[in-house]
Amino acid sequence: MPAYFSMVIECDREHIYGNILQDFHDCLILAGMKSPRGYWQFMDMPIDEIIAVNQKKLEENYELGYEDSAEKNYIHTMYDFEDFSEVRLFIMNHPEEGIFTLHIIIPEDELLTMKNGSIAYDEKKIKPLTELAKKLWELEFVDLIQTCLELSDDIDNLSQIKEGAALAVEPFAIVPADIEQNIPGEYCTTRLNRDGILVSVD
Repeated sequence: MPAYFSMVIECDREHIYGNILQDFHDCLILAGMKSPRGYWQFMDMPIDEIIAVNQKKLEENYELGYEDSAEKNYIHTMYDFEDFSEVRLFIMNHPEEGIFTLHIIIPEDELLTMKNGSIAYDEKKIKPLTELAKKLWELEFVDLIQTCLELSDDIDNLSQIKEGAALAVEPFAIVPADIEQNIPGEYCTTRLNRDGILVSVD
């Protein structure tokens, strides 16, 4: 298994409604994601059925436990996007935090390049992911978008960031404007619609 880059989209559980996952999926398709399908043993399951199964689990507040089998978890989905070899989406529910997160993952070595003798993000590969995040931010139920690499520290949620925890910007994030004071000065910022701020590495 490769190491993965993650785009983590945080949503408040109070925002859940009957077709929230369908609306998220539709936004992905409009943003350029193609050929949606189930992952692993669910490859032949229709995407609408996968969305319905995951929606039911989310509404029932299901959280994968340590003793649960992977088959009981939310069904992962795959998409074709740009020229990445793998783009996978999965859901994690965090009832104790009152949130759920949607994770878009890509093999991280496909996003990295050598620049001046050091490993850096490939700007040509990051740009479409940044544009995807900006489109997802337009969804009213999306509260925060962060990015990280597999060996990064665990990311914190919006509530923790408001209390001073670090924002995960590897290499970008989108945050609500009311936490602008929590953005470290070394990052670039750009105003977005819906009172959002794109935070990026200079």
